[in-house]
Amino acid sequence: MKNLLKHIDLAKANNRKSQRALFDRYNAMLFAIIKKYIQNRQDAEEVLQETWIDIFKSLANYRDAGKFEGWIKTIAIRKAWKAIKSKPVVYELASYNQVQKTKLDKQIMDKLTCEEILKLLQYVPTSAREVFKMNVLDGFTHKEIAEIMSIEVSTSRAHLTKARRILKSLFEKLNLSVSNGI
Repeated sequence: MKNLLKHIDLAKANNRKSQRALFDRYNAMLFAIIKKYIQNRQDAEEVLQETWIDIFKSLANYRDAGKFEGWIKTIAIRKAWKAIKSKPVVYELASYNQVQKTKLDKQIMDKLTCEEILKLLQYVPTSAREVFKMNVLDGFTHKEIAEIMSIEVSTSRAHLTKARRILKSLFEKLNLSVSNGI
């Protein structure tokens, strides 16, 4: 921990060795986080590069108020979301007026690996998918998600509900297909 704080302080002073040490320590973790949001490797690598630029530019603002990993993770997710937002928008013709409270059955979640969930998430609309990832996989609150995505907290909750409902339906179809030998 002392070594990490030393590298952070030296990196704030533009010490290249300490910047490299931080990069070497956290690059793989940040890339894995970004890949959860951006499947295309080349796009994910671009976002990773932009993330590191932002980290080093704003390192002077880091005040040991929280965990360093959490701080850089938030920067990476915000960068990934900005990249997603910059892509052309596909509008959904779904209504969010009535949000049904459906919980993804814990037994279903226990049966799926993280990799299987990520594969099924490809069939969930973009906004709902990203809210699900931020909330369930990365532990962000709806308030934090709303800030990152520039949406209302209630919209974040609606997207999460929609993602869970779709995932549950997909799992049930998949499970039915497997049990019927299809």
